[in-house]
Amino acid sequence: MSTKITVLLRGILILGLLACLAVQILIPTGLFLGDATAPVPAKIGLSIFVVLGLVCVQVAIVAVWRLVSLVRQNTVFSPASFRWVDTVIAAIITASVFVLLAGYVVAEVDDAPGLILVTGVFALLLAGVGLVVYVQRMLLVQATGFSAELEAVI
Repeated sequence: MSTKITVLLRGILILGLLACLAVQILIPTGLFLGDATAPVPAKIGLSIFVVLGLVCVQVAIVAVWRLVSLVRQNTVFSPASFRWVDTVIAAIITASVFVLLAGYVVAEVDDAPGLILVTGVFALLLAGVGLVVYVQRMLLVQATGFSAELEAVI
């Protein structure tokens, strides 16, 4: 991977991390200062699920950062990369659970069947992304095996 691409990717990861931090601060603040009609337990629950969901995104960003570092060091086909890919998969699946929980809280406060459907579909899409990353992990396992065989031949 070229240096320009890794620098660009790291810049995007930094922007994503900063955006997650900003949303983690603004969402709970906005919920408690903005809407006076929603019950406080719902505000607390929604704040917790949004913040924890964004923590999952931040964990995935850090794991991708480490994978980019492994690519730059030409050690991506090592067992260390599996730990970071597993971290990304776990973060994505956990984030999909928090999306479902946040949708449930919103559904309890506001009777919006369309919103429930949208959060359910979004959670399924996130779980699908997790499965795609899992398939890519299996490809990484195969590539690591081929890399080890090639090193043995050389």
